[in-house]
Amino acid sequence: MSPKGLLAVLVRPELFRKPCMPVVVSPITNHANRITSHRTGWGRMWAKCLDSKLSFNNDWSKETIVYLEHGMEFNENSKGVNVFLKEPKSWDKLAEKARMLENFKGKLYSLDIECPDYGARLKSRVRDHSTSAYRGLDFDKISEVCASAQTLKQEQLNKTGLVLGDSHALSAWRTDAYLCRNDGQTLNGALTRGFDFWIDRFAGEDKNKLNFLRAYFGNIDIRHHLCRLASSSRDQKEMTIDLTQKYVDELSRCQEKYSLQEVEIVASLPIENESRKLPKTGYFKGQPFWGSWSARNAVHLRFDSLLREACFKRGLKFVDWPKEFTNKDYELDFVYMEKPRSVHISPEHYMWSI
Repeated sequence: MSPKGLLAVLVRPELFRKPCMPVVVSPITNHANRITSHRTGWGRMWAKCLDSKLSFNNDWSKETIVYLEHGMEFNENSKGVNVFLKEPKSWDKLAEKARMLENFKGKLYSLDIECPDYGARLKSRVRDHSTSAYRGLDFDKISEVCASAQTLKQEQLNKTGLVLGDSHALSAWRTDAYLCRNDGQTLNGALTRGFDFWIDRFAGEDKNKLNFLRAYFGNIDIRHHLCRLASSSRDQKEMTIDLTQKYVDELSRCQEKYSLQEVEIVASLPIENESRKLPKTGYFKGQPFWGSWSARNAVHLRFDSLLREACFKRGLKFVDWPKEFTNKDYELDFVYMEKPRSVHISPEHYMWSI
């Protein structure tokens, strides 16, 4: 064998290639490649948990390990896919994404939920005006690939604490914690149910697996309910006192029950200017908020003041947002909110680095 041939045998390039990093993908639509996207924030959180990367508009069909992140607003009860299809290019774009599933041969995981049957869902959207690229998909093969996916949930990870809250909890996540996000969940409703309902999923059989708990509820109550239900400012004050007292009592009870070394409460957000356009998903009974800005701001300030004081007395930790979030008019500055419209903090201002 010639020296050149011997060198080719001894120096095999594949032996020096770094292992491929797993990717987190959105199976039907693309993750928004914008740092300001709250929806993509959930995918970024999972990517950090899994030491992987987000795949935005790339072909992931040849990857070795793929995690399917189905979207924060995915409807498990729907039989189709939530994609607007009208122009031929929209059908072809969806077909291109579906083809990645069809051609995938690696290890597939479904995050948060059992993998939906995208083959059946995509097939249900076939119409007379569907393009040939879409009609030519092997829907049965896509179903077969989906059926092979292994489900992975937050509680299956190896973490030492739990962040529990509503949709805002994503912004207050800790990288050493599980994240239990419950969109639309009010603090009042969570207290009625009891925090055990969620904590038990993560605490283990002996109930002492967790070292800490961070709770982040209250923004929805302040936006929609405390001003709406109160008959007077005095009534509003008493309701806020009662709610915060029950909040702290519940956390103290959980600290004892689960042998938690640390319990944290995240402050509510300042109130944004009423001119901000909000998506209808954030409305309650047809309104983006209930109560004037000044009334809700008074509740917000009282809510945080009461919690801060109670945390000091009970040995809990109060976690505040940066002072610069509030502008000269004492409003939550739009600069720190998700673009173009949302009630959430923009991901580049989360408490964790994306």
